[in-house]
Amino acid sequence: MPLDDSATQDTGAVGTLLTTASEPITPVMDSARTALSPSVARMETSGKEDYFARKARAPLIWFEVEDFLRYLDHFRNPSGVQRVQFEIYRVAKTLGGISDRVRFCRLSIYSKRLQPVDFGEIRSAYLNPLGRIAPWKTFWEPAIFWQEFPRSFPVILRHPRFFFSIFKVAARDLIGSWLRTNRFEQFVRPSDVIVSLGAGWGIPNYMKYLAEAKRCYGMTFAPLVHDLIPIKYESFVEPHHTAQFRDWLRAAMPVADIVFTNSKHTRTALITFVAESGWRLPRVVALEMGSGFGDRLTAGEQAMVSLPPRYVLFVSTVELRKNHRLLVRVWQRLLERHGPDLVPNLIFAGKIGWLVDDLLEELEASGYLNGKVIILRSLSDAELQQAYRSCLFTVFPSLCEGWGLPIAESLAYGKFCVASNHTSIPEAGGDLIDYFDPLNEDDALAKIERPLIDRAYLAAREAQLRAEYRPRTWEDCVHALIGALDQTVAPDSQAVSQLTRRASR
Repeated sequence: MPLDDSATQDTGAVGTLLTTASEPITPVMDSARTALSPSVARMETSGKEDYFARKARAPLIWFEVEDFLRYLDHFRNPSGVQRVQFEIYRVAKTLGGISDRVRFCRLSIYSKRLQPVDFGEIRSAYLNPLGRIAPWKTFWEPAIFWQEFPRSFPVILRHPRFFFSIFKVAARDLIGSWLRTNRFEQFVRPSDVIVSLGAGWGIPNYMKYLAEAKRCYGMTFAPLVHDLIPIKYESFVEPHHTAQFRDWLRAAMPVADIVFTNSKHTRTALITFVAESGWRLPRVVALEMGSGFGDRLTAGEQAMVSLPPRYVLFVSTVELRKNHRLLVRVWQRLLERHGPDLVPNLIFAGKIGWLVDDLLEELEASGYLNGKVIILRSLSDAELQQAYRSCLFTVFPSLCEGWGLPIAESLAYGKFCVASNHTSIPEAGGDLIDYFDPLNEDDALAKIERPLIDRAYLAAREAQLRAEYRPRTWEDCVHALIGALDQTVAPDSQAVSQLTRRASR
């Protein structure tokens, strides 16, 4: 660091001066030293204390953000995972009493080294992602592109700006690695904490390199597990995802000092699975998530999406486990019973995921139920806010979740929700929403039909929501996260404090 280099140079200059002039001034210096010895002693002691205080400063919280940044390289809109990540990053960076301890870093997928990252880069990636000019139309195209390379080379020629940006990051990281420049080493100290909030399991050998960094720097490691769906519900994901996730979890448990989950349901599932697998089980803390968006971030955005006058909203990636097909069948039956004038539109807000090709073909063949089903794939946060505020109510028929962010958001915007009763979803909705069995079409139809047809019922449920709902803020979430981390590193901090006191004597 420049300050350290300057201090070293100043010390060297002073040393040279004293050596050159030592003989003429020695008697004077001896007299001065004798007269000032108590003060000098106090200064030396104070200097020791200051030095060791710097060494023993409160542990920094390093949020590792590589998966977050690389996701936004390829996709215009965040999924629920990235939205949770960013809200925690944003609040942690700005919250009084905490922000001075918060730093960001990335475990480069190119150089395999930790590098510090400025929050401005994270914020820019979220608000103005490179993914907005990416050529991909579906979730899997980036992986397919690299698997088929160099046959996919013509895609690069058609999108030079996008690929130049991708290659520029890779080149920067690799050149830095060859030159052995690593600013991270200048800032990190033993007992600092590295927190992984995202989908690190999708990065090859992520835990191998993170474990090496933990050993090298003496850090504490804390991952967030969003769900165990790739293991507990293998049929809902691609086979290689199950293998990736299992390998990551097996490697993460021995390295983690504390594990966060996004719900009590996920905590129970994780503890049960790890115990059954015979793996080491670190402390597991259920971290209650916040809800809603950062208003300051969306205040300047213009919501440009055109929405129908009456619609029911389902916010989710379009994938098999989210159970979109059930809603399509329910809407078919509603149209048969009540006709198109009474039945509102059904909006699916989310990107196209996996294992839904047949559903999309059926919707195409039916003209999206003659225009009653609308898919909005690329809503900005401001547009999504508009969609929440203007809907009649929301639906969430998912077969399995780790938490249920869209339910929390629906409640935060004062909108009633009708949702699945499986896994963690009742934990997210409590008594303020209606539930149905997502495997029972008749039950789903009855529960969704009621607020559509009975306006008094919907009004009563909305009134209850306004009276009883108490939102959990992202500030609450971050305070809980930092508090749990401080409890985890407390023994190490006490040990450092003892060493500091001994060294200053």
